[in-house]
Amino acid sequence: MDVKKRVFLNLILILPMLSARGQDEAAYLKSHAVVIDNPEKLSDSIYTLLSSFQIIMFGEMHGTNESAPFVKGLAELFLAKGDSVQMGLEIPPELMTKFILLHTHSSVYQSAFFSNPPFLDGKESVPWAHLIETLNGNLKVKIFFFDVNAGEKKYDRDSLMAAKIKTQFDLYPNWKMITLSGNYHNRIDNVASMTSVLKRNVTAKICSLDMEYKEGSAHANFTHGMEIKQLGSYPSVYNSTPGLDRYLILLSGYNYNGFYYTKFITPATMVKQE
Repeated sequence: MDVKKRVFLNLILILPMLSARGQDEAAYLKSHAVVIDNPEKLSDSIYTLLSSFQIIMFGEMHGTNESAPFVKGLAELFLAKGDSVQMGLEIPPELMTKFILLHTHSSVYQSAFFSNPPFLDGKESVPWAHLIETLNGNLKVKIFFFDVNAGEKKYDRDSLMAAKIKTQFDLYPNWKMITLSGNYHNRIDNVASMTSVLKRNVTAKICSLDMEYKEGSAHANFTHGMEIKQLGSYPSVYNSTPGLDRYLILLSGYNYNGFYYTKFITPATMVKQE
């Protein structure tokens, strides 16, 4: 059989499978996606979707404006439903000493992580600082930080972060916990990731979420120092369905338990500019 005929026959076999898969994905999306009009004012449908989980771990693309408002919305949704919330951020505790001591709004910005960061990677942003500032002072919220400090073993970073999260969870096991980190750390398809390690060491029900997007830009360190970089995703039913510009969905066979989708991402401003 010549090459042209073989390619043609392969296409005949493959295209119907791809079409069927696309139809299945479209039907699942239509049935299970929860539309989000305002990420800071989430609906009861989001609470219904996530209320059975004790720990919700959200992974972001650093240096964007869209993640922190969604995480804030999750915290305030649980608070409105009568839960208490532990909010953890991927920040070294030693760089937030001033805030940990004073817990004032100004001490958020005066802490070294935001005022004099040793390394900029996109987390030291106005949205992250605003998230801490907004939740600070609420007696039903405990804010903690779980990245590794300078003297800790960097090569075992994910395991150390998981251990810090577990220690904090064990202090208030009946509270909801929400964490915000880079999306590399909360993958569930990597046995060495922070989330996978935590899953093996706690009995709590964990939901790992990722942020997905169609296009936009981020202000972060892409190995060449801080820069604003244009980003985009391949077209699929998940980012091309009319009427679904922002939504939350849980699904299987993915690197996470689900994702928050926003059509556009925009670059965040750092509290301390380079």
